[in-house]
Amino acid sequence: MENLNQQIYKFDDFQLNVCERQLFREGQVIPVPPKVFDTLLVLIENRGRLLTKDFLMQQIWTESFVEESCLTQYIFQLRKALGEDSHGSSYIETVPKRGYRFHAQLENNVVETPLLTTSMEQTAFQPVTPSNSEVAISSLVSRPLPTSSQSASSIGKYGVVFLSAFVLIGAVNFFQKMMSKSVKTAIHANITKLTTNGKSLNPALSPDGKYVAFVQEEAGRQSVWIRQVTTSGNMQIVPEAEIDYQGLTFSLDGNYLYYVAYPKPANVAALYKVPVLGGTPNKILEDIDSSVAFSADGQQMAFVRHYLDEMETAIVIANLDGKNERVLATTAMPNTYSSEGLSWSPDGKLIATAVSGADAGGNYMTVVGIVVSTGQQIPLTQQNWAKVGQIAWRKDKDGFLAVARQKDSSVFADQVWLMPYPMGEPRRVTNDLGNYSGISLSANADKLVTTQSTKVSNLWIMDNGVPNGMSKIASVGVDHYSEKLGLEWLTNKSLIFGSRASGNPDLWLINSDGSNQRQLTAESSAEAQPTVSADGKFIAYLSNHNGNFNIWQMTANGTNQTKITNGNQVHSPNYSADGQWIIYSAEQNGMPVIWKVPSSGGEPVQVTKTTSTRPTVSPDGKLVGHLQMEQKTFQMKLAVVPLQGEERVTTFDTTIAEPYLVNWSPDGKMLTYVETRNGVSNVWGQPINGKAPKQLTKFQSDHIYRFAWSKDGKNLACERGFYLNDVVLISELNS
Repeated sequence: MENLNQQIYKFDDFQLNVCERQLFREGQVIPVPPKVFDTLLVLIENRGRLLTKDFLMQQIWTESFVEESCLTQYIFQLRKALGEDSHGSSYIETVPKRGYRFHAQLENNVVETPLLTTSMEQTAFQPVTPSNSEVAISSLVSRPLPTSSQSASSIGKYGVVFLSAFVLIGAVNFFQKMMSKSVKTAIHANITKLTTNGKSLNPALSPDGKYVAFVQEEAGRQSVWIRQVTTSGNMQIVPEAEIDYQGLTFSLDGNYLYYVAYPKPANVAALYKVPVLGGTPNKILEDIDSSVAFSADGQQMAFVRHYLDEMETAIVIANLDGKNERVLATTAMPNTYSSEGLSWSPDGKLIATAVSGADAGGNYMTVVGIVVSTGQQIPLTQQNWAKVGQIAWRKDKDGFLAVARQKDSSVFADQVWLMPYPMGEPRRVTNDLGNYSGISLSANADKLVTTQSTKVSNLWIMDNGVPNGMSKIASVGVDHYSEKLGLEWLTNKSLIFGSRASGNPDLWLINSDGSNQRQLTAESSAEAQPTVSADGKFIAYLSNHNGNFNIWQMTANGTNQTKITNGNQVHSPNYSADGQWIIYSAEQNGMPVIWKVPSSGGEPVQVTKTTSTRPTVSPDGKLVGHLQMEQKTFQMKLAVVPLQGEERVTTFDTTIAEPYLVNWSPDGKMLTYVETRNGVSNVWGQPINGKAPKQLTKFQSDHIYRFAWSKDGKNLACERGFYLNDVVLISELNS
């Protein structure tokens, strides 16, 4: 039997086990992501020394280029893990404009540990990295609402709701698209933050690169502003209103700004243009679902429009005054052309756009070119992506920039990419923990502007019987789209939730007072969306342990894992009241419907026939609450159906937007959901007797990303937080 030396650093009541790559406090594991662990290790190994930010970044990211904001985020997470905020001690000193210093008193021990097998030796020294299975969670994700409470992104007709067909079909791809295989070499470019208020989004850069226009959001109301890139003075050119302003685009001569306006609560958007120095906006056309792209000669524009009656998405060309429209190309739903922005090539021959698709591996997005003369669709990239957003051609037609996310991305966040055309390997322009949306490129392609979003959130517990009885119990990390990871009460004193704190989607436990946060699953596969049987003995969850995502079941202590389903695009498991059934959503004929399967395994039984998802079983076990899609509007409405089948479906007028969360109230009298008004989320309830919905919480700030009622009905757990959205300039792209 060999011996393996374990190096352990001790400071105060902490222990850092280098070989096992774990941080302990008073014997309890403190979960930290792999790169956060690396950051702490470098600081400890250089205790007392002032380490510059450049040095730290070179040590932590030896083979890739990342932004300074990524290091800042890791230092922030590390300080939270060390409890600096709550315990008053400070282990990491920040030296302004220089770097960081670790100055705790250390003990360095080397412990001999028996090494049993060769495979164990290999495991011991390998850093914890996401496994290949994370490549499946993200097509459950639709575009988030463009507010300061969420990551900025463009939306098509009916907001995020229109995309629900594509979103819900690909529920499980959310997890698969989070696993890392490799990191592409990043392009070295300068990134400068142009706004710092955390409420700026959807920017556009003038062709000469001297001016930037952007949207500013405050309490659910938006306005449009403009400023010079080199100065900080802002000028409002479109006043504040209850309107979502999107698709900002400068005219080719830089004299006008075009924008798409979605009045609330109307669903149909209109295109406007306004002089960049201010003036009266002029409506150009109605019924538009993307920003516009101008032809090289400046005589025409192209945009996306959804034809819901025909179940098609089209690329439409029109004159600058909105007249002489013609449909250039169409695609049948659920495949759609992206609403986030297309781009006309410099030679005028192609219009580049992202398009969704599906194959045996699940949903994906790719980039195609529409030949202007014929409407023929040709591929512009050989890769399938988890997501592709706005696109911008480079001036020499040698490629284009795009906001995109790889299927094997180690960070579940959209980044800016350079995609060469017709040949070449895509390369990252950004490489950090932020989420980017939108691209606007200068005429000479040496600079661009985009929105950078950073998430801040915490887990809260509310005493259902005490007004304003809220307590913050834990920081749950910076998982983008955490509403897809799941949150449930395991007992009346503990919770189970999905998290990527380990670097992989896993199930975690935490006590309701915030203590004893610990990892339940530690497989190389991805696990999320837990649900707990009424007796608390079993947990059903989503996993791709044997390939595609399906529902698995285990005992409450994490043992005896058993595969229950063998379906397609399975997600959202929920136990029946007696624990005999697991109800879930899965695809049939390209659209999601609700099924039930014996919890002991067996043949599934179809519960609904129409497009429906997010099942939740009533406390008495008789009804299945869910979301049902209206075929004409693609809006998601609350509905209930008997667990025995669809013969008596009851629907309500209540329309549900992101994050598409539905739970029964503890007394079984209401379906509860999240509604956001004026930038603030609250939990509402729709009585099943048909009475008007009523507000159940009284939050005055923040967004709700996931929530769950305790089994005894006494407490509400929810993740609440916000996104900081700011405009950044990325320059020196041609260097």
